[in-house]
Amino acid sequence: MLRFLGERAAAKRQVLDASSVEQSFAGLKQLISCRNWRAAVDLCGRLLTAHGQGYGKSGLPTSHTADSLQLWFVRLALLVKLGLFQNAEMEFEPFGDLDQPDLYYEYYPHVYPGRRGSMVPFSMRVLHAELQQYLGNPQEALDRLHGLKAVCSKILAHLEQGLAEDGSASSISQENRQASIQLWRARLGRVTCSVANCLLQMKDYVLAVDAYLAVIQYLPQQEPQLLSGIGRVFLQIGDIKTAEKYFQDVEKVTQKLDGLQGKTMVLMNRAFLHLGQNNFAEAHRFFTEILRIEPSNAVANNNAAVCLLYLGRLKDSVRQLEAMVQRQPRHCLHESALFNLTTMYELESSRSTQKKQALLEAVAGREGDSFNTQCLKLA
Repeated sequence: MLRFLGERAAAKRQVLDASSVEQSFAGLKQLISCRNWRAAVDLCGRLLTAHGQGYGKSGLPTSHTADSLQLWFVRLALLVKLGLFQNAEMEFEPFGDLDQPDLYYEYYPHVYPGRRGSMVPFSMRVLHAELQQYLGNPQEALDRLHGLKAVCSKILAHLEQGLAEDGSASSISQENRQASIQLWRARLGRVTCSVANCLLQMKDYVLAVDAYLAVIQYLPQQEPQLLSGIGRVFLQIGDIKTAEKYFQDVEKVTQKLDGLQGKTMVLMNRAFLHLGQNNFAEAHRFFTEILRIEPSNAVANNNAAVCLLYLGRLKDSVRQLEAMVQRQPRHCLHESALFNLTTMYELESSRSTQKKQALLEAVAGREGDSFNTQCLKLA
């Protein structure tokens, strides 16, 4: 703001920081919800300091609590979300493989009398495994994810045999057992999905598709989304026929569903199928149909604009994206849409710099400190 719009405009930008919210989980939620992720990282650091951890405490003896580990998870997840993967890896290091004795409730009998098991949030374990693929070590990520998957499978087998999660005799009610089985099935589905994502990044498409299909048995309610995703994988590698087969399966599954979500998914798949065949006029027709049902659909808006660009209708394409950004700035200031819009400004006008600066001003009024201004191509 200072560099491109001057001091007065920069002074107008009001952003929450770690000091301007309540120093608690409530303040943290507030910062995250308005996308001030850097400030949220700082607040996590302050709250961890209050727990006797965090800055300058590395290597010193410490006591963990369920709350302190939740804070660590939030901080590490935010670092990953901000793309600060090396920082996240360094901060994960003191936790080792997340199975040290002081990470279990039994280690603190005076604080948690009678409680057993790990205090580490399950999502923190998944993040610990996934982080390696962002650091360029997908094989290590796969090894960690398969380790997690084996533990989830073992716990689920124990529960289905009428035992406790750890395999000991159990006297919990049938209702609680069913709830626990549901929880671990969902966790197994989630880890399997992470395995599939990792294989996809490694371009091992055959194994990735097998893994996505395996997720359906754990998360049957996600079947249409997973089949759509597999279809799009085949589209990306140019196998139109197989993609079409999966999209037809989605149409069969969604016939049983009520509501607009299924209809939107079917139309989106048809649009992408035409996009994959370079049939931009038909793809545009389907994206427009989605927008009649759901005018705020950012994916359909963005892709409709791209279709118009390929059809040689640059001015209409610019109008489509501008209307989306102006009509619903709260939901539609997507970095990918703004990148497309600024690219079109460069193609369309010698006044592209002024137009980009106007976008910067619009973004500054609504976005938090985590917004990546590189998408505006100002530099």
